[in-house]
Amino acid sequence: MADSPSYGGQAVMEGVVMRGPRFASMSVRDPKGEIISFIKKAETPSSRSVFLRMPVVRGALSFWDSLSLGVEMLMRSADISFPDEEKSSKGVVDLSVAIAAVLAIALFIVLPAVVAPYLAAALNVTGTLWASLVEALLRVTVLVAYVGAISRMKEIQRVLEYHGAEHKVIWAWENNHREINEKIYMDKWGVPEISEFLASKAGRESRLHPRCGTSFLFIVVLVTWAVFLFVTPQGVLNKVVARLALMPLTAGLAYEFLKASAAREGGFWRLLRAPGMGLQSMTTREPNTGQLEVAADSLARLVEAERGGFR
Repeated sequence: MADSPSYGGQAVMEGVVMRGPRFASMSVRDPKGEIISFIKKAETPSSRSVFLRMPVVRGALSFWDSLSLGVEMLMRSADISFPDEEKSSKGVVDLSVAIAAVLAIALFIVLPAVVAPYLAAALNVTGTLWASLVEALLRVTVLVAYVGAISRMKEIQRVLEYHGAEHKVIWAWENNHREINEKIYMDKWGVPEISEFLASKAGRESRLHPRCGTSFLFIVVLVTWAVFLFVTPQGVLNKVVARLALMPLTAGLAYEFLKASAAREGGFWRLLRAPGMGLQSMTTREPNTGQLEVAADSLARLVEAERGGFR
């Protein structure tokens, strides 16, 4: 992959977003069956200075940057895929995002911090190591239950299929990028040819990918456990405040771990990736041909943009 950028993405309403070092691309299937595409400049924070490229710092900034871009693209995709629906005002959207953030903090930070001491007492375990382990296991349980509940919702199944399409197309690129780049240079391939090629190759690829955000969430849980073996404030309120204050650190460390583990082979690394990959089996579904075409269109347009084809 030395001669190819590392691309990532996310599923949105009836479409897929692909992200590169300098641009983001989104392709969405509208109600008429046509693919509507959108490209924007979206330089990663780490491209702005040497300091922002430092390990851990780049991960923390990338996490928040991805969240911001994800919400923006999700709203755009809803406008395209459901044009006749009543549009929410910016204030309503901001409120919805704020409520989602509060819910996430309540479920994954406050709840484990409050319940863990009672659970540890019930299990008759003492000491920092065991108390932290109980809280970490409780957080894992909440995460798995939350992901499992969301993945069973009928309304979310199409998004999970596009999530699978995103992974398959990224795999198709990573396994064939040298051939594609040669075709771009020698045969003047453009978006239609790249997209068709990726879609044809993607069907046989895995819908699970080691750099997925679902795996990132699981790694965050593990990193949080490791960090708070050394940060042990007394009292529930102090614990919650400490965990919130150290969220950038845990996100940054989780990013570095995800990046390192995704690039390595061997039984040890596969074992470390296994829990996150298992969660992905709940957050992805096998896509159909049309969904692969949408994901391939998005990545093909991103490849063109990153090569200088977009101004």
